[in-house]
Amino acid sequence: MSGLPLEGIRVIEMGQIVAGPTAGLLLGDMGADVIKVEPPDAGKESRMGNMRNGAFFYFNRNKRGIVIDLAAAEGKEVALRLIKGADVLIENLAPGSMDRLGLGYEQASAANPRLIYCSLKGYLKGPYAARPLMDEPGQMASGLAYMTGPPGQPMRAGASVVDMGAATYSVLGIMAALMQREKTGKGQRITGGLFETALFYVGQHMATAQFTGEPSQPIRAQRHSGKRKGTAIYDLFTCKDDKQVFIGIVSDGQWKRICPVFGMEDLRADPAYDHNPGRAERHDILKQRISDVCMRHTRNEIVDMLDAADVCVAPLHSPSSVLEEDPHVNSPGRTLPVRIGDKDGKLPPMPYESSAYNFEVRRSAPKEPGRDSVEILRELGYTDAQAQALAAKGVVKGPGLPTGAVKGA
Repeated sequence: MSGLPLEGIRVIEMGQIVAGPTAGLLLGDMGADVIKVEPPDAGKESRMGNMRNGAFFYFNRNKRGIVIDLAAAEGKEVALRLIKGADVLIENLAPGSMDRLGLGYEQASAANPRLIYCSLKGYLKGPYAARPLMDEPGQMASGLAYMTGPPGQPMRAGASVVDMGAATYSVLGIMAALMQREKTGKGQRITGGLFETALFYVGQHMATAQFTGEPSQPIRAQRHSGKRKGTAIYDLFTCKDDKQVFIGIVSDGQWKRICPVFGMEDLRADPAYDHNPGRAERHDILKQRISDVCMRHTRNEIVDMLDAADVCVAPLHSPSSVLEEDPHVNSPGRTLPVRIGDKDGKLPPMPYESSAYNFEVRRSAPKEPGRDSVEILRELGYTDAQAQALAAKGVVKGPGLPTGAVKGA
């Protein structure tokens, strides 16, 4: 096999902020021709979902960009031409928006029965289906934030895990729909739910609560309460250089290997420490002994010592420091060279490898809204004169086109 797996697949993305653009990013990285449709006021502060901030340049690589006023009749016609030639449409506008624009599932599938129409919404079918939702409230409502923070202090994850997760599961649905289309010749509708994604994440805790008959407790409350005896040491430690390291001793083998390295042969000889339940009961003693060793060494020294002993260890990094300092992150293939606005940078690729292809950035995110409008309009059959006329009315926008009255979508 040569080339990327989705070469020849065309995707129309009407996405904003994180969820929709992430779905487009995943498909684009796998080789699809992703056309990002933006409103005429994209890039302005009033249009938060399409602002040209750092995140925009991460979530929108490997896409072409066109600006269309979808609320205008001629703009809807441009969109329908795109849809007729597409394999997939992605949208994460507010509930009901696509129907009001005349571009909902029924209208789009009538124009193109083979279309895979993917919507990303706050909730799937049910009493809350019409409610809007975002990442952080989704973490709160599902129980994810409750499990993440300390008791009484629910805390969101430090990334848009619900938006990105919903997009990932939706792409899984899209891929399955493309496979089914090979058999049936028909498209279908896929809907991803932010709330349901967060709910899926906490399913393990739901199962535990039902199995034990005890209510769920935050991870931090569980860790040393005797309820997590499989992880006697699973903690963050401060080192001599004031940097921190996470150490996990989760098996008897790791316990046997860390003792000679950390000078804990006396504890190794004590039968009370032979197995995890006994070590968990003596967690405070163990933590203090390990803390003492860490304070005599730098973080990197501790990482090297435990890595050599095959004990689970990880340095605490920030997103900036891991990008700058970590040897693994800076090894070949672990980041992709990209343009971030006017700057050269590097960002993570999709987190899997294939023996048949490698990921690359074929196109940087469109710094200017409508960067590829002229090219795309020509592909749709519009003459340059027709494109110029649409631009003069504010229906489309892009470099090389006249500036018309700016309208919102």
